[in-house]
Parts: sequence; structure tokens; C-alpha cells
Amino acid sequence: MKIGIISDIHEDILALRKAFETLERLGCSDVVCLGDIVGFKVNTYHYLDTRSAHECIAMVKANCNTVVIGNNDLYQVKRLPKYTGGIDFPENWYELDFFERKKISDNRVFLYEDVQLNALLTAADKVYLRELPELATKQYNGRNIFFSHFAYPDLHGVRTCFPQMAEEYHEHLTFIDNHNCKTGFSGHMHFEGISICNHDDIERNPFGKYKLTDQLQWLYGPCVARGQFNNGVLVFDTDKFEVEAVPLLFTGN
Repeated sequence: MKIGIISDIHEDILALRKAFETLERLGCSDVVCLGDIVGFKVNTYHYLDTRSAHECIAMVKANCNTVVIGNNDLYQVKRLPKYTGGIDFPENWYELDFFERKKISDNRVFLYEDVQLNALLTAADKVYLRELPELATKQYNGRNIFFSHFAYPDLHGVRTCFPQMAEEYHEHLTFIDNHNCKTGFSGHMHFEGISICNHDDIERNPFGKYKLTDQLQWLYGPCVARGQFNNGVLVFDTDKFEVEAVPLLFTGN
């Protein structure tokens, strides 16, 4: 069985269509979405005229059986994160103005509205995002697999820091293990290819196919959206227990 894994769409409907076309061509029978369906940053993305949060949500709803929420999804529906990354968010966080939140956060969390446009959403779209789970686990061929947008304790990716060393992700590996899983998948980082993290090392790999082991491991893959890094998708072959990072090779407007 082949599982498609997508993440970080950021309202890029043209790239999302290409992603689903690619996953169908590669024989994926199920697709998991790891969040950030919405969230368009004017200083990062260059498809302003074609962005469509509403169409992206509709396509994800129609094609993905498992979806978790990302930090940009949380912001667009003004939902506080359950996993805060050690940040003490006041209950009235979204009622505070930008400068009040900037002072409280001390640049430790994304504030969004300085660079992000409001997503154009229907009432039903907002309900859908508000009800997305923080994490998911699924069983394939007797193996439990963990899915989240980012890494515990910052499971949603609300913090501005991106740890670089394997030991900085030990908490997340333990979190995966505590959910009776040995393998976890996330997005958020946007790096092209696929990175594989265990207790000792982070192996950053280019697009390609990689055999997995049964050791405790966390993998994060590329973004669907066209941005700073080459975009792509993951294909997880549950029978062969291998993952392929596939470039989308799409740069259309």
C-alpha cells in the first residue's frame, strides 16, 4: 500500500492539483495532510493571483482521510494551540493588538499579520479548520505511524525557532514513542527532499527513495507550496517500509 503525504500547501491551489495528480500517478491509495493548508505570506510566496484557500480546503477534504492542523491554520481561525511549545498564551491572545502580542511573545512566536494576508474562507471552511486534530496515528501493516505538523513540545510549529540538532528533538521522539509509534511524519520545515531524525543524528537527504528501519525515527518532508525550497510530496510504501521524496517540478503561475 502506498500512502501520499502532503504538507504546507499555503493556498497554492495549482501546486496542490499537481501534487494530487502526482500521487495518483504513483499509485497512492490514501493521502495524509500535515497541515498549513492556508496562510499566504507576501514576502515568501509569489502566486498572489492564483492563491485560493477555499479551493485548497475543498480539495484536501475530498482527497485526504487524515488531516492535522498547522500553525498557519490555527492563526487564520484564531484558535489557540493545545501544544504551546512552552509559551504561555493568554486566553485573550487574539484580542490583543499586534504590538501587545509582540511584546508578550518577545519574538518567540509567529505573529503573522505583518506578512500574511487574511485567507478568503467560507463559514464552513473555518469550522473545518477549527475542528482539525492536533495529531493523528494510523496503523499500516501492523506498524503504528504518528502524524503531526511539527515536533513536540511545539507540535503545531507556532515558535519562530527551528532546532538543528538531533538532541533538540529527543522530546518529540519520546512523544512519538509514548503514542505507541516508532515512526513519525511532519512538515513545517519546508526543506526539499526528506530529513530522517533519530536519537543520534539528523540525516538530510535529497529527493529520492529511502529504506526505513524499525528504530525510533521522525521524518519531515517538503512543502507543496512554491516557495524558497523546491516543492514536493512524500510517498510512503507501507509494504516495503520505504519512503520516497518526489519533486513536483512545477513552477507555473
